[in-house]
Amino acid sequence: MVVHLVDLFLVVLPMPCPDDQVIAVRRAVDVLNAFSLDDTHLSMAELVRRTALAKTTVLRLVRTLEACGFLVQTDNGAWRIGPAAAWLGARYQVSQHLRDLVYPVLRGIYAATGRNTSFFVREHDSRVRLMSVEGDPDKWPSQVGEALPLDRGSAGKVILAFMDRKGRLFDEIRGRGWHITINETRGRAASLAAPVFGAGWSVVGAIAVSCASKGASEDILTEHVPLVTRAARELSSAIMRAHHGEKPAVHRQGR
Repeated sequence: MVVHLVDLFLVVLPMPCPDDQVIAVRRAVDVLNAFSLDDTHLSMAELVRRTALAKTTVLRLVRTLEACGFLVQTDNGAWRIGPAAAWLGARYQVSQHLRDLVYPVLRGIYAATGRNTSFFVREHDSRVRLMSVEGDPDKWPSQVGEALPLDRGSAGKVILAFMDRKGRLFDEIRGRGWHITINETRGRAASLAAPVFGAGWSVVGAIAVSCASKGASEDILTEHVPLVTRAARELSSAIMRAHHGEKPAVHRQGR
């Protein structure tokens, strides 16, 4: 058994950046920091007052933040925090407990099934493998940190479904809580995935069990549905408890 582990959320690659871009980023952060926990929305005038920036500067910043999903303009012209900020917070809280919470679950699933097991998260239009436990020499080798298409493979489609992607297929995935694909991302792999949720029931990733597609079938992978969905539920509960400061409690799978 080969175990791979990386926390990509904690990796920061320094990149040179012109001073004016640095200042623009800092000012955008100042706009977001203008909101307190008690603020449901803020007017343009209040944002200008709290940031001490020129109104034209704040206007450019809020429009950019709106385009990126970090701010939303209300019907009366005020501004509130947008969904991208919630997603960023969910990714942060997952990163803080990733090793302690996810790895034991993956190892437990592998012990019970003998199948390669991975944890994926969404990164823009891709899904990234953050952790994996491998043991199937016939399956296409996986790499921690690799980015795969979000719209192909069971893990990607599960994440999209619980991000409220429209369509009959995604309705079906939301209804049953898992998905299976064969030969969809790569020609030699089949997989089963279930969603993992964080604070506020925001989907933060997916657990996937995979194997070589040769000899695999939906019936074979369906045998693992109870185990994988139970593991995903328990991991979700552990992440939520950790978010609220409670002691994580993830049970070993396969007992």
